[in-house]
Amino acid sequence: MFAGKTVAGLAMTDFVGSPLTILSLVIVLSFVGAILSDKLKASYTTVLIAIGLVLSFLRIAGGLSEIVLDRSVILGLVVPPLIFESAMRTRFETFRTVEKTVLSLALLGVVISAVVSALVLNIMLGLPLAAALMFGVIVSPTDPVSVVNVLKRVRAPERLTTILETEAYFNNATPVILYPIAISLSFSPLQDLGLFAYTLGGGIVVGLLVSAVAELLHKLITEPLAETSFTMAVMFGSYVFAESFGASGLIAVPIAGLYMGNRTMRTSMSEETRITMTKFWEVVTFMVTSFAFLLLGLKADLGLMITYLPYIMAAFAAMLVARILSVYPIVGFTALLGERIPHSWTRVLAFAGLRGAVSVALALSLPESDFKDTIVAMTFGVALLSLIVQAEILQAYLRTVKLEDPKRRETAKSLVPP
Repeated sequence: MFAGKTVAGLAMTDFVGSPLTILSLVIVLSFVGAILSDKLKASYTTVLIAIGLVLSFLRIAGGLSEIVLDRSVILGLVVPPLIFESAMRTRFETFRTVEKTVLSLALLGVVISAVVSALVLNIMLGLPLAAALMFGVIVSPTDPVSVVNVLKRVRAPERLTTILETEAYFNNATPVILYPIAISLSFSPLQDLGLFAYTLGGGIVVGLLVSAVAELLHKLITEPLAETSFTMAVMFGSYVFAESFGASGLIAVPIAGLYMGNRTMRTSMSEETRITMTKFWEVVTFMVTSFAFLLLGLKADLGLMITYLPYIMAAFAAMLVARILSVYPIVGFTALLGERIPHSWTRVLAFAGLRGAVSVALALSLPESDFKDTIVAMTFGVALLSLIVQAEILQAYLRTVKLEDPKRRETAKSLVPP
């Protein structure tokens, strides 16, 4: 009898933590979150995080609570589908009109943000410079999960959306260099610049190579569902292939998405396939986003964050200041290069540096140290404030302010006969 109960208990444990159960929970909870979001007139993001917090407090999250929120889950499973789908929607012609701004924010902006955050925390809290710099690196890149989720819920000019989305999925390469430097506090310019060039360049080459091969294979497939499912292999294949060579998978994926959306879909796919693929990826990104925000709520240690509340508030303020001090000089610099954007857009860019699951995953991956709890608490707190407070204000601002694209207006005027 005892053995029977043990076997039954083990079977139930396996069932609770099974992938099928986790998938079912995500589907059900995302459905519940969508209903509550509509009824309460609240952000879907906020509702999902709240559901995760409640489930964590009640300890009834099933297999979801057993998932480890680390770099492999977030950077390998959650982020690639979101940036791939976002890149497929990005028109390359539009990207070319803002490429200087995007690349400057994604590369130079991350460095400026990390250094400014570290200095502010060092001055405000007396946090050792090493720990402050580590935190600055972790929260310096904007989170593609958060940014894409916000932009899908508001109507913004295409060029502004392109800046925000492409910055979010291109700026993940820079922390690859800053992360080990901040941990070791060693800096070798030639070695680090060489690693950065290889990481970035290798990701671009892999993304283009996988996409070119995929385009040839797509011509052999005529069934829309088969073509659509093949794009999943392109996405994960580009990521895994790049990472296996030490290059950036998070650079290879958006490159593959840009290629897929701007070439393969236009030249090698039927209209039926394009429609099927668009709907398929909308469902995928909805589920992945739901999973990410539920997990973020589940893994938040409220007790730890309450303990470090003064640090969290100071860290959030430091993050906002760092974003402003990185955006305005960069926008001014790119304007001198001929790539001007409206002042109203600059304000949006300065406030749109949302942080989320990517920063949390990096914080949890830190080696053990005297300041790990402090950094983890600050990162979780900043992520929650960013997703719940900052994202809500950003959405409200985007809905109320007029963000007309001057280039579009000029184009429209040129089409009017004299």
